[in-house]
Amino acid sequence: SVVAVDDTGLVVGHALLSRLRVGEGAGLALAPVAVAPEWQRKGVGELVVRAALAAAEEAGEKLVVVLGDPDYYGRFGFIPAQRHEVSGPFEVPEGYFQTLALPGYDGSPSGLCRYPEPFEAV
Repeated sequence: SVVAVDDTGLVVGHALLSRLRVGEGAGLALAPVAVAPEWQRKGVGELVVRAALAAAEEAGEKLVVVLGDPDYYGRFGFIPAQRHEVSGPFEVPEGYFQTLALPGYDGSPSGLCRYPEPFEAV
């Protein structure tokens, strides 16, 4: 979990990476990402996402998935998940379920993503 705080210590942005199953392997899901309305369009979202992805890379993770706007997440290198032979459990418009292969990615994991149980409650 990565947070951004203002100069008073108030949390103004957040990005969370959650472990999930990808086929027979494991990956990370980038969700949720949130920025306080008054801080949107000021680079806070980009800051917390880039920090979370850097931490995942440093930890030796291979693959991150995200469900979101391809124009927004494309700036971080996310591409449609089917290009990595990864699929999501949700019916969404084509291109909205995306993957980011980190430097250690060797084609695995691939397959259907299974999110942790708490994701099913929302």
